[in-house]
Amino acid sequence: MVDIERWMEALAGKLTGVFGPRLLFLGLQGSYGRGEANEDSDIDVVTVLDRVELADLDAYRAVVRDMPEGEKACGFLCGAEELKSWPKYDLLAVARDTRGVYGRLEPLLPPMGREDLADAAAIGASGLYHAAVHTYLYAPREQWPSFLKNAHKGAFFTLRALHELRTGENLRAKRELLPRLEGDEREILAYSLSPGGEPPEAAFARLLRWSAAAMAWAQKAEHANIP
Repeated sequence: MVDIERWMEALAGKLTGVFGPRLLFLGLQGSYGRGEANEDSDIDVVTVLDRVELADLDAYRAVVRDMPEGEKACGFLCGAEELKSWPKYDLLAVARDTRGVYGRLEPLLPPMGREDLADAAAIGASGLYHAAVHTYLYAPREQWPSFLKNAHKGAFFTLRALHELRTGENLRAKRELLPRLEGDEREILAYSLSPGGEPPEAAFARLLRWSAAAMAWAQKAEHANIP
């Protein structure tokens, strides 16, 4: 598996060599950032430059491709002005899930509050609901296991936003969040860590039930501190 600390240190050195002071921030998110990576994990890099032009993307791609196992790299890159204009519900996931390696992300971010967190939870839940319905109706049954694995993996970010709305506690890792959840929420997160042997219909039913309830709760929670 990639020695991620050395890998990111080497990447930071190469990027500062190419971009100099134009590199404002470099960080790590995803499974490597949370300490949950395995041999198949992508390396989710967050990069902010002062601005981004096509030539900058070409230069960045060349650096990443030259890194050992650079084919595993993916993630988020943008310019400073774009970051300030980014939809906040989407930007919250970047802010909550990123561990800094070079520079500081917080001063580059716009102000974000409870309404944005509620939007993130509601939009995340609605996306999962729609995808589950669409897949159950129209995808071949043999594609269901792959969908369910990815959907439960993505549900973590909505579960984390809901937990923060309820408690004010921002937890970065799945295994930190799991013991604090109950019912469908706990089962969904447990499934993302280790898909069980239950019939796929049961997993779909739970995903639909939970995402519908999460949408409704997030909408109510947007302007009020409710349990």
